[in-house]
Amino acid sequence: MSDLQRIADLELQRQELTVLIEESRNDGDIVGQVSFSTRLQAVEEEIGALRKGDAKIAEIALLFDGSPVDGCRSIDADFATKALHHFQSIVTRLFSANLRGELAARGKIRGGDLAALNIRGVATGSFGFILEEKDALQSSVIKTPIREALEEAASLFDEFTQESDYDFLIDVGDINPRVFKALAQFFGHLEKNDASLKANLPDRQLSFDRAGIERAYRRISDTNVKIDPVTWVGTLVGLSPIKRTFDFMQDGTQEIISGKFSHQVSQDYLERIKGDEGITLGGKFSAKIEIGTIKKPDGSTSVSYTVTDLVQKKSE
Repeated sequence: MSDLQRIADLELQRQELTVLIEESRNDGDIVGQVSFSTRLQAVEEEIGALRKGDAKIAEIALLFDGSPVDGCRSIDADFATKALHHFQSIVTRLFSANLRGELAARGKIRGGDLAALNIRGVATGSFGFILEEKDALQSSVIKTPIREALEEAASLFDEFTQESDYDFLIDVGDINPRVFKALAQFFGHLEKNDASLKANLPDRQLSFDRAGIERAYRRISDTNVKIDPVTWVGTLVGLSPIKRTFDFMQDGTQEIISGKFSHQVSQDYLERIKGDEGITLGGKFSAKIEIGTIKKPDGSTSVSYTVTDLVQKKSE
């Protein structure tokens, strides 16, 4: 496994050595410049070797700073517990959404126990924790699903905290509502406690200062997410198990609703196609559907429909 704390220490050394080299150059100190440059080369080689040996498993160092932290010595226990809980919620929801398709709005998250992270050590630099996936193997040829969820979480943090509103590229309507709510809790907790954050992954380091945390909190707070679970009886007009899309007309209406359906519904459909039961388009179905309404900061509203269960009704 990669040594996240060692990489973080080396990155700090690289920054310091770069400054010392520039100061030596300005002072005309050739000996100092050569010495610092030699050391910098060794540091960069070690960083490269550590990153090349990346085990591809889920590892991250979360370092907090601000009011809840006393330098490198201590951190408020209540703040740390809640921050780690909210972060775990984000990772679990991203992992479950990627693995199983759309997430249900309520209830226990399927596969959530598979995304559990363990605290492997205490990270220094400010004060934080090194987390890794539970029951992780020593290495993996490709990035594990939890590693991908961690990287996706870091990318969301980076996008939400960026300074330019013009370059803010996320369409919040594309974010799963459960993931969005978990992000809101995490950034709300950091904002409430005047905290900043650094997130160190094996292949990159990200820093989110107080201004960035405030921007993320504002962007999330200005967006309203509502999820309404309903059960409709109607006609299944169209269904694609590969694209995970459906077309449905509720009894008593002439409007055809289109949306996505969960991975499990897709698997059930494929199994029934292979068997004798089959699914008849144009037949009557009882469909459990989640209606997701997202009101964006610009005043626009997007509505999504997700089928979480689909049962064909017997002919009377």
